[in-house]
Amino acid sequence: MTYSPDTVAQAFNHLRHGSPEARASAIKLLGEAAYAPAVPHLTELVRDADPGTRYLAAMALSKIGDEAESAVPVLLVALRADDMYLRMAITAALISIGQPAVPGLVKALFDQKAAVRRASAKALGKIGNKDAINALKVAAFDADPGVSRLAAEALTRLEAL
Repeated sequence: MTYSPDTVAQAFNHLRHGSPEARASAIKLLGEAAYAPAVPHLTELVRDADPGTRYLAAMALSKIGDEAESAVPVLLVALRADDMYLRMAITAALISIGQPAVPGLVKALFDQKAAVRRASAKALGKIGNKDAINALKVAAFDADPGVSRLAAEALTRLEAL
C-alpha cells in the first residue's frame, strides 16, 4: 500500500508524541510504509515500551527490512524476552534484516535459554548465510530437541545453497 507523504509525516509525529492508541496505529502504518527514518524510534520502543508496543515495533522493523540494520543490537537483546510472541516478532525482524544479524545470531545459538537458541537456529536457516554452518553443526547436537531439529533444518537449507 502506498501512503501519502502527509500521512507518513503525521504517523511519524504520532509515533513520537501520540496517545498509546495513535502510537500503535502509527507504528503499523510506518512499518507498512517501510519508513526507514522511523527505525531509531521503533528500536527505542523495542527496548523500553510495554509488551504490546514492543511487539508492534518489532513487526514494523521486520517490514522495513535491511534498512533497519541499526536495530540489530537491540533486537538481539530483546530476543531473550520471555514473551513468546515478542520473540517471534523479533525473529521475523532479524530474518528480514538478514546478513547484518548473522554474527549476533550465531552467538545466540549458544545462549542459556533454549528458546533463544531455537529462534536463532530458525533465523539463521532462513537468512541463508554459509558463515553460520559451523555453529549450526554444533547446535545440531544441542540437548534441546527443538534446537537440534531447527539447526539440522537450517544446515539442510544452507548446504543446498
